[in-house]
Amino acid sequence: MKLNNIFIGLAALSLAACSDWTDIERETYPEQDNINLYIPLIEAQSEEDLTPAMREHYRQIREYRKTPHVKGFGWYGNWTGKGTNAQNYLKMLPDSVDFVSLWGARGNLSAEQKADLKFFQDVKGGKALLCWIIQDIGSAITPEGEDMHSYWLNKANGDAVEASKLYAHAIADTIVKYNLDGFDIDYEPGYGHSGTLADWNQISDSSSHNRKMYWFIKTLYDRFQEHEAATGKDMLLVMDGEPYKCTTETSEMIDHYIYQAYWENTTSQVISKIKREHLTDWERKTIITVEFEQGWRTGGITGYYSVRPEFSGVQGAQIFDYATLDLPSGKRIGGVGTYHMEYDFKNEPEYKWLRTALYYGNQKFPGNYQ
Repeated sequence: MKLNNIFIGLAALSLAACSDWTDIERETYPEQDNINLYIPLIEAQSEEDLTPAMREHYRQIREYRKTPHVKGFGWYGNWTGKGTNAQNYLKMLPDSVDFVSLWGARGNLSAEQKADLKFFQDVKGGKALLCWIIQDIGSAITPEGEDMHSYWLNKANGDAVEASKLYAHAIADTIVKYNLDGFDIDYEPGYGHSGTLADWNQISDSSSHNRKMYWFIKTLYDRFQEHEAATGKDMLLVMDGEPYKCTTETSEMIDHYIYQAYWENTTSQVISKIKREHLTDWERKTIITVEFEQGWRTGGITGYYSVRPEFSGVQGAQIFDYATLDLPSGKRIGGVGTYHMEYDFKNEPEYKWLRTALYYGNQKFPGNYQ
């Protein structure tokens, strides 16, 4: 009888203890004050999840982005912002990457993508742009089931220039809605992508030039300027493919000219491709890119000949040369990037080629960044 009473007493004490554990907040002891909880970066949701040392590191990265340097760029695909594969996260890109164009994204971001984007922007100081081929008025954003050509013309009462403006407004609305950082105009009429908006003419407001494209760019530029004034958020409007189609006046609205210098195999060929002196600040605003759908294992094409003897005969010579390219005036190139940059994640270490190229361009072989 007494033994049973003891068991009952122990059970009561046990229940009381369990109740204490669930009802009372855990006490923190003084010796725990200086312990930093480490949360892997892939799991971190905000700066609060980082250790003080990591917060200071990213503060310095954000400040560094404001200084002149060779910018890191890439067209980034397969973005989900979820799962265990770090390849699918913006925040897992190298710290040396300044901005990316989201390849395949059209808005309609998931909750996971929104969280990943916010971390990439707020903590790492990176920027993410929408991007697609600008061929026809309404490309990639016309409501499903509508005829692209008639939909936008009808909205503009048959005026093609006004339709191009409405198209630009729709893109800007999407960018603002999802708190993105701008737009990358993929403009390639000379490579099989001509249409109702893209053609062979120079881009300006002259009647003999491509006025539709001019007003598309001008509308995006004006919207981004308004957004910057209202929010303080720095917006980017960049152009890849054939930015040399811009007149000098139009080029003043473009932050970066991005060239797909995929198959050039010497430094002189690259300079010949990008030397467009009618474009404003063409040297420091130019970004050169390498193709990584095929060249991710070797850092670009093999057999590339660089003027730098350090890169002679080595893998990665193409992307290394691009990142350290000094132009005729002595100024260093504005930036370097890769197409399908996420393929470089598979290398050891992750993003080996782009990471190393940016180290060479900004630290090992410093240049004139002004």
